[in-house]
Amino acid sequence: MPDDDTADPSATYTLAELAVASGVSERTVRYYQSERLLPRPGKKGREAVYTDEHLDRLTVVGELRDRGLTLQTIRELVASDSPTTTVSEWLGVDATLTAPWSDDRPGTLTHDQLAEQIRRFGGDRPGVIGELQAAGYLHQQPDGTWLAPSPTLLQHALRLRQAGIDVDITARVRDLLRRRLSTAVDDTVELLVERTGTGFAGGASADELETAIGALRPVAREMSSIILAQEVERALADLLRSGPTKLAGSRRR
Repeated sequence: MPDDDTADPSATYTLAELAVASGVSERTVRYYQSERLLPRPGKKGREAVYTDEHLDRLTVVGELRDRGLTLQTIRELVASDSPTTTVSEWLGVDATLTAPWSDDRPGTLTHDQLAEQIRRFGGDRPGVIGELQAAGYLHQQPDGTWLAPSPTLLQHALRLRQAGIDVDITARVRDLLRRRLSTAVDDTVELLVERTGTGFAGGASADELETAIGALRPVAREMSSIILAQEVERALADLLRSGPTKLAGSRRR
């Protein structure tokens, strides 16, 4: 434990002052100390004395908690010999890993905007909005607007409906692809994590990881599209090779 004279008198706080400066309650400060997320305070007589180091650490811990990290993970990050560098590197990795792979983001439409979009695809009969809502392409909001979790998938559903493919069918295709692709993606991420630093991302520094992920992002999207198209071709060819009986049966279903 630090001696009485270890505190810097030019930048010190009592526990109450630290709580006010950081916006973190005294009880939480004590809890963070018990969890080894904060350095032990110095002493001035019998009173605990905190410094700007403690204030900065509370800010870092708060930011990391906002990112969803567990206290155990935060403890590992701040326990290094150079916690500032470690956290900075991790934040760089975090930004790389959480960067979007798609420009498609949830969007909100007024009723008139939604009706106009539906009309563009020839869906002016009553009931289309209800079909889209039942299929999960739309969610009505309390203020009367409509939230489209994926505006792009919404447009695809309308375009396919115009071509004679029911909204219900496109939703089932969407959900089927998502289930199967989620498994493939989980396996892919597991492989990349396993090979990070030994075949993926060089020595696995933050910069090398950013470079590797940046190169992988567009290629993975293109590979997924090509492989999906190839598999559709294969499945349709298999259906044709199976003969007219199976094809007729599939049409009756």
